[in-house]
Amino acid sequence: MYQNDFDRDSASGFVFYNIFGRVDSTKITSYLDNNRVLGRFNSVLAQLKLDSLPEHNILKVEFDLYIHDKWDGNLIPSGSTLPDLWKMTINGMIVHLTTFSNGVHPQSFPNDYGTTVINNPPLSNSWGTLPGVCANAGNKNGTTHYKIEYTTGHTGGLVLELSDVLQPFNSLCQKSWSIDNLRILASMYQ
Repeated sequence: MYQNDFDRDSASGFVFYNIFGRVDSTKITSYLDNNRVLGRFNSVLAQLKLDSLPEHNILKVEFDLYIHDKWDGNLIPSGSTLPDLWKMTINGMIVHLTTFSNGVHPQSFPNDYGTTVINNPPLSNSWGTLPGVCANAGNKNGTTHYKIEYTTGHTGGLVLELSDVLQPFNSLCQKSWSIDNLRILASMYQ
């Protein structure tokens, strides 16, 4: 269906937005042994539109998510009303709204962040840690790797959006995220 490991420097189908509007950038960068990833992002919405999917009633989205540097999980910083949030939507419906922690504070992932805050240990459900990229560049545990998978009933076209609400705003060196190995499968269940 749709598959992209970003190693060919192509962000085919993606557009990117910040608070000022559309950003003209593919944002493919090298990370860890020259592996290419889509990102790093901070205060950015990455949107993928797929209008011509084959007939289907089941949709599966899966990818590697990398959480870089100083994410503080469920901690709400002084002067803020929200923690560092990461969000995934499909056709406008929120399917993940969660927090991650690369430090000492608890995180909500693999659960969603909501009115009832669930305090999971930092790095919960991670597939491992990797070196940081900026603020934690000297820390071999500065990036956390997660596998994101979501399957749902679905028909028609797809608008997949991945975004964040990070504190402090627009501080790419403090905290960022990226994705790799994106696969979207559309199939018929009888």
